[in-house]
Amino acid sequence: MSASVDKEALRKFYFSGGSNFTAFNKSAATRQSDTTGVASSSRGASPLLNASRNTNDTSAVHISQVDVSAIDDQPNVNESAKTATTGSSLNAIRTIAAASNKKPGSPPGVPPADAASAEYFQFLKQQQDIQRSHNKLEEVLAAWIGGRRDRQSDITKLRAHCAQVLDAIETTVDWKLKSKYDVQQLIRDCNMALQPTELLEDKPSQRLALDQISTHLQRIEKSHGTTIQFAPFRLNHEQALRRLHLISENLAEGNMDSTTLARITDTMLVQLENVCQLITLEDLVKDKEAVIERNTFSVEDLRTRRDAAVSDGEVHIAEKLCYNIIETLEHTLNEVVAKAEGLDQAINETIVVRNVSDQYHGKTADELNKLQTKCSKLRGRCLDDVKKMFALREKVEEVEAATATKVLKERETSDKYLTDNQQRLQVVFAKIEELEREAEVLERERHKELLKRLSEKDKDEHRRAEFSRFCNVVDTHLVPLERTVKNMDIMLASVEAMRELIDNTFGTLRDDLNQREKLLREVKLETHKEHVEVFRAALLELGEIIYRKERMVEETDKKIQQAHVQQELLAETFNPNAKKFGDIKKQLLQNRDDLEADVQELKERAAAGISQFTYSENALEDHGVSYVHPVTEQEHHTLAMRAKMMEFKAMLLGHHADHPVLHEIEHLKQEVHRSAAEISQANSATSGNIAKALPMIQAANRTRFRQ
Repeated sequence: MSASVDKEALRKFYFSGGSNFTAFNKSAATRQSDTTGVASSSRGASPLLNASRNTNDTSAVHISQVDVSAIDDQPNVNESAKTATTGSSLNAIRTIAAASNKKPGSPPGVPPADAASAEYFQFLKQQQDIQRSHNKLEEVLAAWIGGRRDRQSDITKLRAHCAQVLDAIETTVDWKLKSKYDVQQLIRDCNMALQPTELLEDKPSQRLALDQISTHLQRIEKSHGTTIQFAPFRLNHEQALRRLHLISENLAEGNMDSTTLARITDTMLVQLENVCQLITLEDLVKDKEAVIERNTFSVEDLRTRRDAAVSDGEVHIAEKLCYNIIETLEHTLNEVVAKAEGLDQAINETIVVRNVSDQYHGKTADELNKLQTKCSKLRGRCLDDVKKMFALREKVEEVEAATATKVLKERETSDKYLTDNQQRLQVVFAKIEELEREAEVLERERHKELLKRLSEKDKDEHRRAEFSRFCNVVDTHLVPLERTVKNMDIMLASVEAMRELIDNTFGTLRDDLNQREKLLREVKLETHKEHVEVFRAALLELGEIIYRKERMVEETDKKIQQAHVQQELLAETFNPNAKKFGDIKKQLLQNRDDLEADVQELKERAAAGISQFTYSENALEDHGVSYVHPVTEQEHHTLAMRAKMMEFKAMLLGHHADHPVLHEIEHLKQEVHRSAAEISQANSATSGNIAKALPMIQAANRTRFRQ
């Protein structure tokens, strides 16, 4: 036979009514709903039974026509002509099976994993063996009349052989029949919520992101561990490393990717590094404090030298020293204002960092809640699918047990029937001559029953294969479900640990920023007080010099008037000395202009200082600090100087102690002293504050380190 003939015979065999392929196609539509394994005779009939029912179909190739003896290399000469076509069909089966086994990458001679077992091919051979025995029995019955005694023993042997073959067929199991049941069918049957793609795969967990967080924290400690900014976070830093190690070990037990969880902490690490990079308060005011302290010592030294010059009558030196004092105090004022502005800027930066930190804290809390909700929902859906799957398995196991019981009962019924058939055949042997036709009928009935048993065996093995496949699919799908539930538990625990880490870190950041802001405000207030003290000293010096300069202008005006009078008197008599008084008058006028220019310059410097003092004045007023304004104090100081000068003039005029003018001057002096005491008491809150910011900051830093 050629290959084309073999393929045509094979096609007819598979699409005939007597093939397993046709029977499988007819029962495929009812397999999902009919889980008991008991099908109607029209849908679940075996190939042999269909063959017996369709004997009139000459176009179909029946299983009874297939010669399996070729497999055992035992040809039957008498039936060689009858099985010529079916033998070619079997050869075609072998040819296509051998070709299908030769897959790319598969070693020669190795069957595929899903191929039917040798027991199934043995079952096909045994089916044909039963059919061949039945044909022989029919021939024996046809020749019964001529050779009953000779054939009776043959009939007995053949019946025993059929019984042995049937017993061998029914004892075989695990035919490895291929089933189409898979995970998707299980999901549809159980009405599961999750698809396999939504479940976690069995692969190692990814913890690189958590290791990067630990590395980042260690890098921050290495960069800022010795700074004052890192001191409040040292304990939190150690706890964070321990928690990250615990989270990493926890995730190592599962299959999750920690990237999503780790990315939530990015803003926290950025904020921590930003806070550690803030300038320290000590560095902020150290340079300014040093300049202010040097200027303070310089002012004290200049005042001492000025007092000594005044005592020695060196008024020009004293005047020059007064200008030096004013310049030093003005430089000190500029440094104080610059320090206050720097502190104000640091406060604003701290507030901005704190607000940004609070916003990031809220965002990370929302992300953690979303991740926790997602894991909880996935875990709940997995548990629901597990419950549904176990519920379905319980039902299928119950149906399988009932079906197996039914098969056993039917087999017992069939055994009873065969036993009764054998007994009745013995009676036939006794009445063989009268009951030849009845023997033939009984033989046919027996053969039909055998075909039925074979069909039931075929259905039973298919049912067993379906049940085994179903159990394997359930067990296989149970593994990713349990793995996903386990990983969701691990991730939920990790989320809680990460939440605690983030809350502690942001809480420490908020406390440190609040403490920094409080310290900055205290240092700024002390700077404003320092501004008051320095501005008071500068304004008093300016006021005193202005007063003296104005007195000098008044004295110069008097001298100009006297020189003018002398010039007019001498000019009236054409006295040559009139020119001398004219020169004196010109010199005095020039001196007065210079003095007025000096007074105007000093007043402008005082006005600039007053305008600059408005910044600290408003701040002290907002904080409720009571003090006497330096302008008022300067006016009081000028009044005291005038009272002193009035007393000296009265003494020069020769007024005695009980003169009314002296009494008024004494009363004025008492008022001045009382006002000075009140001013000193009112200024106690803003006195002695020069160069106090740096010690305050250092004390606060020592306290933070001790904590």
